[in-house]
Amino acid sequence: MQNNLKKGISELKNQLNLFNAEKEKWYKEQYRLKNVLHEEIKKIKNIKESADKSTLEFKNIKKARDVENQKVKIFIAKIKELREKKALLLKKYNVKEPEKVHYQIEQLERKIETEALSPDQEKKVMKQINSFKKKIGKDSELETVIHDIKNVSTPLDHAKRKADELHNKLHDVRKESRYPGFKEASKHITELKEKQQEAYHNFLEAKKRFLEANKAIKDKLKLLNIAKKHEETKKSIENKKAETLNIAKIHQMAQKVEEKIKKRQKITTEDLLAFQAQK
Repeated sequence: MQNNLKKGISELKNQLNLFNAEKEKWYKEQYRLKNVLHEEIKKIKNIKESADKSTLEFKNIKKARDVENQKVKIFIAKIKELREKKALLLKKYNVKEPEKVHYQIEQLERKIETEALSPDQEKKVMKQINSFKKKIGKDSELETVIHDIKNVSTPLDHAKRKADELHNKLHDVRKESRYPGFKEASKHITELKEKQQEAYHNFLEAKKRFLEANKAIKDKLKLLNIAKKHEETKKSIENKKAETLNIAKIHQMAQKVEEKIKKRQKITTEDLLAFQAQK
């Protein structure tokens, strides 16, 4: 029985070593995957954080662009109104090309300021200026409308340029706000989680087998100890029995020796040994 128990314990110990090696392997693997998963999650958080910033920037730029577009609409409506008014005034005062007349007046005025003209020449130029001014100066209202159109055109052009710049910038920011690599990173994280869970499950299974084998060894060791104690008790009893039988046998032989002595028979060496053993 002891031999069978020892053999079983030896086999279980071999299994225990295998289960322990498997348990440690899966523990290290799930721990490694856990660290990799942690780094990937950190990476995807950085991607999202960066994209969120771009999204916020996108919203701010879009808001600014919408403001500029609204300005453009207001300026266009204003210019349309002024041009309609200008058309009515041109018809009213029979003026066809006021801008050309304005240009001619500006050129003549600059000539007086920059050139050294004689009094007759300056008088002649002034006459031309007055003649041109008569064409558009019949009423200051036309001058005011033309001036207003110029004043509105400048901020309109500025608002258009600003709106275009912001619109182009939106395209660049939109690319950044689309979470580049986010989808791939998310997929990779899902795969890592599955592998980590699988490794952890394998670790628990190996640990369970390890604990079962360890318990089986302890149980068999208990049985082996019981068997050893039983064997020792059995041997002790058998030894006592043998000792008792030996003592009885010695007593019998000693009695025979005593009879031989009484009868004055020959005593052998064996008889002497038995007689001494009795004493």
